[in-house]
Amino acid sequence: MKKLVLIAIPAILAVIVFVPISNRVLYWSLFAVIFVLVYLFHIMEDVVPMKDIAASLGTSDFFSLKCGYVKINGQKAELKKGLLVIYSGTVLFYVRAKASGGVTLVQSIAGEMIETYTLCKVDDYHPGVTFTLNGGEEVKFTSKKFQENEKAMRSALGWPEEVKGEPSEE
Repeated sequence: MKKLVLIAIPAILAVIVFVPISNRVLYWSLFAVIFVLVYLFHIMEDVVPMKDIAASLGTSDFFSLKCGYVKINGQKAELKKGLLVIYSGTVLFYVRAKASGGVTLVQSIAGEMIETYTLCKVDDYHPGVTFTLNGGEEVKFTSKKFQENEKAMRSALGWPEEVKGEPSEE
């Protein structure tokens, strides 16, 4: 389905550019169709269904935040869009499994493994959170909403309210 949408977008654009269309209603309707197809592709590619995560966990009582997972491969950083879920002190990152729905677990971090976290820029362009694990390994997630949801995130991890004087930003 995704491939069909990806083929249809440039095909319709080619019709708009190269085929003389005298009917203005048809001409402008093709633009509307392109916008709908782009939105449909966004849904099929980036939106993680909450009902599938709730079914996977067996409950709908969890902290979630739409974000990106920054995975470093040598000198390259890859960004995967998905949903960060904190359930029972465990940090889980889900992505959409296929165009029709479903979820795939990409990253799972036990709460006991997290030494600390830092709200900062996780790469050259994106603000987010960096979890430092036991042993010094870092796991990075990017979203502008981490700063405003810090208390809820700490609560979901089972950590106490932030103590005065504790550094939370770099």
